[in-house]
Amino acid sequence: MLSLTPSQVRLGWSATNKAEAIRLVGQVMVESGFISPDYVDSMLKREQVSATFLGHGIAIPHGLPEARHLVLQTGVVVVQFPAGVVWSEDGHAHLVVGIAAQSDEHLQVLASLTGVLDDEARAVALASTLDAAAIIQALQGSGALPEQQDAPAFEGLSLQVLSPSPDGLHARPATAVVEVVRRFRADVTVHHEGRQADARSLLSLLRLGARGGSRLTLTAAGDDAAAVLLALQEAFDVGLGEEPPAARALAPEPVPAAVLDYEGTLVAGLSASPGIAAGPVWAFQRERLEVEEWAADAAREHQLLESALAGAAAELRQLHEGFLQKAGAQRAAIFKAHLELLDDPEMLRESHGLIDTGLSAGASWHRVFESRAQALAAMDEPVLAARAADLRDVGRRVLRPLARVLEGEPTFPDHPVVLLAEDLTPSDTAKLDPAMVLGLCTAGGGTTSHTAIIARSLDLPAVVAVGPSVLDLRNGQHCILDGDAGVLVVRPSARDRAKAAHQRERIRLRRKQEQLERYRPAITLDGRRVEVAANISEAAEAGKAVDAGGEGVGLMRTEFLFLQRDEPPGEEEQLHAYLTMVRALNGLPLILRTLDIGGDKHVPYLSLPAETNPFLGMRGIRLCFEREDLFRTQLRAILRASMEGPVRIMYPMVAMPEELAKARAITESVRREVGADPVETGIMMEVPSAVMMAEQLARDVSFFSIGTNDLTQYLLAMDRQHPVLASRADGLHPAVLRMVDLTVRAARKADIWVGACGGIAGDPSGAVVLSGLGVTELSVAIPSIPAVKALLRGISMADAEDVAQAALECGNASEVRGLVRGLLARKGAKA
Repeated sequence: MLSLTPSQVRLGWSATNKAEAIRLVGQVMVESGFISPDYVDSMLKREQVSATFLGHGIAIPHGLPEARHLVLQTGVVVVQFPAGVVWSEDGHAHLVVGIAAQSDEHLQVLASLTGVLDDEARAVALASTLDAAAIIQALQGSGALPEQQDAPAFEGLSLQVLSPSPDGLHARPATAVVEVVRRFRADVTVHHEGRQADARSLLSLLRLGARGGSRLTLTAAGDDAAAVLLALQEAFDVGLGEEPPAARALAPEPVPAAVLDYEGTLVAGLSASPGIAAGPVWAFQRERLEVEEWAADAAREHQLLESALAGAAAELRQLHEGFLQKAGAQRAAIFKAHLELLDDPEMLRESHGLIDTGLSAGASWHRVFESRAQALAAMDEPVLAARAADLRDVGRRVLRPLARVLEGEPTFPDHPVVLLAEDLTPSDTAKLDPAMVLGLCTAGGGTTSHTAIIARSLDLPAVVAVGPSVLDLRNGQHCILDGDAGVLVVRPSARDRAKAAHQRERIRLRRKQEQLERYRPAITLDGRRVEVAANISEAAEAGKAVDAGGEGVGLMRTEFLFLQRDEPPGEEEQLHAYLTMVRALNGLPLILRTLDIGGDKHVPYLSLPAETNPFLGMRGIRLCFEREDLFRTQLRAILRASMEGPVRIMYPMVAMPEELAKARAITESVRREVGADPVETGIMMEVPSAVMMAEQLARDVSFFSIGTNDLTQYLLAMDRQHPVLASRADGLHPAVLRMVDLTVRAARKADIWVGACGGIAGDPSGAVVLSGLGVTELSVAIPSIPAVKALLRGISMADAEDVAQAALECGNASEVRGLVRGLLARKGAKA
């Protein structure tokens, strides 16, 4: 509790008007060491925005939120004006409580005002008392004036405010109200045109239908009634997070790292492949959710519902955190609103009540959210009616784990579309006609998911991890897919469409220039070269890599030969495939990664047991040792192909030196059998233990290639396909970059080179930072080759090194991306 001393209470003062009274109160606050003198001007400005008169002769002047830096110490002062000062149309102030708010401590004092405001006789007594101790005693809640012992029971306080402009009390501002109220021990009711709403229930507030500028009356009852009304008044004064009234302009929201300027509804996800697409959407796999109507075990159904609610809340928190970085607090607030819908007391109470009648958790939840969505959709106010879609979005997030998911065979229209899907597997690629797909948008996955890999290989913009509600979009509905920003724009305005068209044209012209210069080497402005090679997954792509300007193949995923068949490929079949690539590259290097298949892929002839966590099981080099027959056959084909061109062998998932020693021994044995010359061998650096043993491993290889996708998930302990964690499993996390730095340092000590073939190598930010850390070869998706080379030609290595060193000290991946954006923006300005 704040201490209120006699020196902070002044009795018997007078003032001719409110401004003079505020200056006098401010003078006492300055003398008490609570504020700097400039804060008084903010207190006067506050009165222009909203009156601070509470009633019964009490006013509480304080400054605007943006002036809090002028508060030196949290505290309050009290100045008594026995003759009164005209404060507002509602009355005269006799007791003025000046507030310097640096934290929430002052709210304890304000809560004590509840007892005074409830009792007019008590307020009159304080307005004329000659005893400062009586005022201190009343405001600190330590007693009451003797003549007030039999005061009537508290019935509530009220406050009048205006609904925020221009769109009224819709989801975002209503969420702000709920968040304020939940901080206090008080019940608040919002009254509007004969209707009332519980201020703790977002849906209840939405159903008021309060338009912008309409008058609202807030009533409060409870221990913190006065304090909650003060906090609500401050929240309404700054627009509840909406576009500002006059005072809002004084405190502009910090500009986010990447500003999104769309007028349509934004559905936030992760950027998986750059570019912008616009057109009708089409569901690759339309899901239908079915729920059991009745359930015998009510207790279990209550638990299932709570579990589903918790899972949906985790997804929404992650979306809010990610979108906050992209578009700022105002745009990200929609996900906070969705969170409040999950915690809506009315919906929860009714859902659990239906479960008690025998309905299942799924059926109960569906009935509740659908009935409310229908009620919202029927409202006259378009902005509020549109919130029905938000409620159905939230409802589906919760419903999905409670339902059976039914899937049918995908169908396609006869025109190009933005494809929507839960996620895409490698086998799904065969079902896609690139000429008919404008872009990809998925509910799940991450930036290193199958969808991301497919999108980059097809040069399609892609956004992933947007949540299951995307599958509810109507086929044919026009949307904009912004792969650069990682958002889907639903119901885009004409301005949005024009902007997207302009951006697509800019990208087209830039890519045309990049294509014209694709064979130029990636030499930085200060003369340092970085090789840019290709990641490929089938033999036919080798020639495409050369045509795109690739300086070789940095990663050939040989698994394509082993999948979707009933028996393993023989030596001759593999030899033919490898020779096809060697000849297409015509002297450029080819790095063949030996078989990397684990329990996450279904390969019948391998007879791999199901594993609880296949990414920590029998995969990579471990599988090669388990099935040495397959390993030796593959090595024979690779080494025979090396007789016709520069082939390098790369072992996957090496975790310790003894594994490397064993792999090299088997390789040497096979080499002698076929009579081939020695070839360069290297390892994928994708296991943290390998990085920590890098100095020892470097003595026995010709190169390292950093697989950032797996390294990231193993280092951060986050499944890169996880619907909630995907956005945080970012290869540009400083912890991952420190692993890259350790790898490069160890390689330099052994005089070997380091490449990178993970997803971030083809990401503009990743290309800059990896190069700056000393990675000398970047292996990327074929369509990304020209752009990565052009990017590196436009910067100096000195700049890249400076950014990379700064990135190592960052706290998260977003900060790293911000550093690179700053560098590229400066270079763009110079250009």
